[in-house]
Amino acid sequence: FRSGYGEKLREHLTKETQIDQLIDFGDADIFTSIAYPSILLARKLGQKEALNPDQPVRALTWMPGPPLDDFPDVFAAKSFTLPQRELKKDGWRLEGTTVRDLLAKLRKAGKPLGEYVNGRFYRGILTGLNEAFVVDRETRDRLIVEHPSSKAVLKPFLRGRDVKRWCAQPQDLWLIFTRRGIDIRKYPAIHDYLKPFKKRLMPGGPGGRKPGSYEWHEIQDNIAYWQEFEKKKIIVPAIAETMQCTYDTSGFYVNNKASIFVPDNPKYVATILNSEVARWVTTQLCASKQGGFWDFEPRYSTQFPIPRASAAQQKALEKLVDQILAAKKKDAAADVSRWEREIDRQVYELYGLTEDEIKIVEGA
Repeated sequence: FRSGYGEKLREHLTKETQIDQLIDFGDADIFTSIAYPSILLARKLGQKEALNPDQPVRALTWMPGPPLDDFPDVFAAKSFTLPQRELKKDGWRLEGTTVRDLLAKLRKAGKPLGEYVNGRFYRGILTGLNEAFVVDRETRDRLIVEHPSSKAVLKPFLRGRDVKRWCAQPQDLWLIFTRRGIDIRKYPAIHDYLKPFKKRLMPGGPGGRKPGSYEWHEIQDNIAYWQEFEKKKIIVPAIAETMQCTYDTSGFYVNNKASIFVPDNPKYVATILNSEVARWVTTQLCASKQGGFWDFEPRYSTQFPIPRASAAQQKALEKLVDQILAAKKKDAAADVSRWEREIDRQVYELYGLTEDEIKIVEGA
């Protein structure tokens, strides 16, 4: 329904068939095997038959709770119609008019995140062998003692699972960041540490990393944007239960289970991505994953609408972030809900939401 790999199939179905019914069960436990079951009833068009894009499609998104034996009654009561033209190739959103109109309103209130940051969004680092390139504090300190030059290529490191709401939860891990073109002879302790992994680090070799024009001691991917990691930024996990981001000023590098965004005003963007609106937008734009998780890889997260705000409005929101971060610094488990509620109130105003639209957002 929303995954990237399904785009061509969705386009084919909406152009070549007349769709009658669509039922999305998400990750509901319909079968004993893990699956994302759905029901699609469609009719292939005849050679001289024209597609009617306004023909209504009877649709339902099944919400877990009722027993499956009640499915006919639930379908009769909860299903709705939408014109086939609303089924876009970038994603099928089985929602009524009110919800679709709300999403359109949010999108018109600002720019998609990817455009807002002027294309400055990047995926995390794929080393090809984390066992070799990711080390703990003890190993990091030992390598620096063995040769001071090691410090220059040892970077603070986060995994996708360490990226939380507002603040990261680092596990004191460090990345040996030997990027393309590095002169490994300048880092003898790093060279000696990586040498036992050489066979497994060889590009394209049996049991080694993917083929490529990189040396055995170098990170697998060409991270030409590496300097962006060291700037103030937003970090978004690839998979999470809800949209959440970390505001980072510590220069963390991240693995490929997270992405970074580098806006001019990252603290303001953090308020939007950690708001109730973003949580609701998640249910409309992102692909669901097994177990109630969502996919926030750039093809989805770059679509999040960032509303226009005056300098004064941004400053007011950033002040709330400062209060949250100060509380979290003292106690990572601190209750910051009062500031988050105020952020939500101000964000609702930025999007121009009515009371009824706020109820839709908070009821999702």
